[in-house]
Amino acid sequence: MSDASQAHGRAVAALPLHRVRFVDWSPSAITALAFSPVPVASSGMASSLGATRSVLAVGRDNGNIDLCTWCEDTRSGSKSMAKGWMPEMTLLGDIQYKIESLAFTVSHTPQGTPYLRLFSTSGGSIVSEHFLPASIARISEDGPATLALEEHQVPTRTLPSQGGAIWSMAASSTGKYLAIGCEDGIVRLINVAGDAFEHVTASRGTIEKVPVQPRMSRVASRILSLAWGPPKRVARRHDADLSSDEDEDTWQDTFLLGGLGNSTAAVWDVATGQMRSRLTLLKNRQEHTIVWCVAVLRDGTLVAGDSTGRVTFFDARTRVPIPGATFQCHTAGADVLSLCVSNDAKAVYSAGVDQKVVEYTLVSSTWTHTGTRRLHAHDVRALAMDPPLNMCLPASTPRVPILVSGGLDYHLVLTPASHAAWRKSSDTNPVSSSTSTSFADTIQRRIAFVPASARDGVVCVAPGQRWIVLRRDRSVGLWQIEQGGAWRKVLEMEVQVRSNIGAAAISHDGRFLAISDLYETKLYSLKDSPRLVKGLGAAMYRRPVPVPGASSLMFTPDSTRLILCTRQGAFVHVIQLPVHDDVPLKLLKSFEQHRSRRAAVDGRVLAGQVRSDADATPLADTSASAHGPRDAFAPVVLAAISPDSQWLLTGDASRRLHVFHLDTLSYQRALASPACLPSSACFHPTQPSLLVITLPTNQVSFYDLDADQEPAWENGLRQELDAQLGRIREPVVGSTWVPSPAGATLILHGPTWMCTARQSEAKAAARKKRRNTGEEPDEAGAWTVRTTFKYQPLLHVGALTSSGVAAELLVVERPYFSLAQSLPPAFYRGAKYGT
Repeated sequence: MSDASQAHGRAVAALPLHRVRFVDWSPSAITALAFSPVPVASSGMASSLGATRSVLAVGRDNGNIDLCTWCEDTRSGSKSMAKGWMPEMTLLGDIQYKIESLAFTVSHTPQGTPYLRLFSTSGGSIVSEHFLPASIARISEDGPATLALEEHQVPTRTLPSQGGAIWSMAASSTGKYLAIGCEDGIVRLINVAGDAFEHVTASRGTIEKVPVQPRMSRVASRILSLAWGPPKRVARRHDADLSSDEDEDTWQDTFLLGGLGNSTAAVWDVATGQMRSRLTLLKNRQEHTIVWCVAVLRDGTLVAGDSTGRVTFFDARTRVPIPGATFQCHTAGADVLSLCVSNDAKAVYSAGVDQKVVEYTLVSSTWTHTGTRRLHAHDVRALAMDPPLNMCLPASTPRVPILVSGGLDYHLVLTPASHAAWRKSSDTNPVSSSTSTSFADTIQRRIAFVPASARDGVVCVAPGQRWIVLRRDRSVGLWQIEQGGAWRKVLEMEVQVRSNIGAAAISHDGRFLAISDLYETKLYSLKDSPRLVKGLGAAMYRRPVPVPGASSLMFTPDSTRLILCTRQGAFVHVIQLPVHDDVPLKLLKSFEQHRSRRAAVDGRVLAGQVRSDADATPLADTSASAHGPRDAFAPVVLAAISPDSQWLLTGDASRRLHVFHLDTLSYQRALASPACLPSSACFHPTQPSLLVITLPTNQVSFYDLDADQEPAWENGLRQELDAQLGRIREPVVGSTWVPSPAGATLILHGPTWMCTARQSEAKAAARKKRRNTGEEPDEAGAWTVRTTFKYQPLLHVGALTSSGVAAELLVVERPYFSLAQSLPPAFYRGAKYGT
């Protein structure tokens, strides 16, 4: 549907509006969730980093993994509300790869610096380790770490299971091992201590004097779920010949619990590899019960969720069901797919195909059902809790626990989950405006399924042709909006890729289309029919080789240059596009500022280090003088170009912002690093040096690149925007300036809202006077800021402008009811009458 109308609402008065719903984008279902563990300090207690929220990994059905960090405005006296976990980077999945399970571990460099590692399985016979960017992997309290993982030239490394398809995976609390349950009925252990990633073998089955068998005894069933038992603390060793690392390691893994498909669960002793006991679950007469999920508590209590809809607690010593602790809170026959344990192990949560999430709490030494919530519209596939359970650390945390759930309905749901044993009167709800933080009666927050920032946008526009381009996982769709408001499908192109498409851009005149997956970037000419443009590799590397994958792609507004930011290496390439078919591509410049490190404590650029044009030098020079050879780079995730094709802004995963001058092909300056990764950036249409940067905390910053300072009117507009946006929980996703005869309008949008800021006529006249005469006007006039929530989840909001045509506003929506039609039927069992 395309609806072109005049003066649509007060928020966008005097702007023609195209409200588009025909773009058939579909998100991917959530299949796995994992929180990063809290690092253990040398004292054996939780690191002070435990006071911050953990990193959240969201695994999806298409193989992608979203790496999310907690976003909250922590400025003194700020009233901004927490925005939750915002995606900071997406790890692209290979073709035919599906995330089935995720696990974080904490390893240490040879210097003893901790860093995060992430592992996944896809239902096949391979375990994958995903190399994380330093901004996420680095969890040291002492500043940046020189991590070996940054030097890898491949995004992942893999290890075969040696036992067929992998049905389950779990990481030990000690962070030394991964356990995988294989098709052949054997649990195998993988050594991940240090930087290792290999199967434990019989000859090397002792790590630091702790005996661990490489395989557990075989069972006659698939191992569908796994959980590690609580490690036991062993006496410290104080021998003089031992290293400090060996002296501090005092935890030893004990046993594994595995859920099987034959109405039982098995307990193995990891020291001997033998089955210690077998747990028996209730089953139906006709078929076996499948144990889909298991968990182990701090005191050794075992928990199992099965295909009958039951959750059963087993005694830690006798391994028999605890009387009165077998719960049928889920609908009978509704598979329980996930279990989650609170940090203090006094609350357990279960979820399954009946869309319910159930809470069980230990009350006076008795397990009790204390709450049931229907948080989703379809199967709930995964649960995770922050702070996560870590049995090597004491059960204490300054944070309100948050339960995160996800499934087939695409939504990530955040629910406060402070049970009665934990709750404090001073708790502040970090999720919603409800004063309660109890799971049973609080208000949850549902995260929109559309991209959470313009960095991950799936829609781009060619204004000259009035084209809308949609990026899917393996294809690209193209539509045209005609002058009368009608639309038509122009192109549907399947792309030969090795992974999901991660970036796409179209030139403003519609002549070129650039597409990139994880491994390669391709340039197509759309003249007459799509045609692959050859010579891109030769232009960049002087030989016909594939061009590496790009993390960000963008064409200049004059359609003469392509900006290509490589995913590996963080180069920013400026490529001259051919005017005619017989003219080759040409590499004009390659910038390396994102491959260098400033003399900042954590790799960012500090506010006091912004330089003027006169003394601007490449950052590589300053970094080399401060640190010697380059030791890190961060992927470029944000790019913006001014309307006159003169200025280029790029930002990387370490929150470093660099400004380049495209006319002179020179590096200009570094902007002060923001508190969190920017969600979008845009330039003013008539003042190209005026830059706007938005943060997920709903903060908006303004820069005048020519004047090297903030605009004089910036403070008044920022106060107006703070007053409007400070009350909104959802983050700013994108920003754009829309030109009009009355003056440019700044439009900010979130997943379900739009905010417009327009200068009054008196203010606009004063600014025009200053430009013409150079005089400093007074501050008469004000900004009119309005917000509307009338739109469905927004995929794109931007200007649709071309030469000689008045500006139009394009709003691309993707309502949930359009997606729900493509979902399989949800589990439903009608009421039963009689007995």
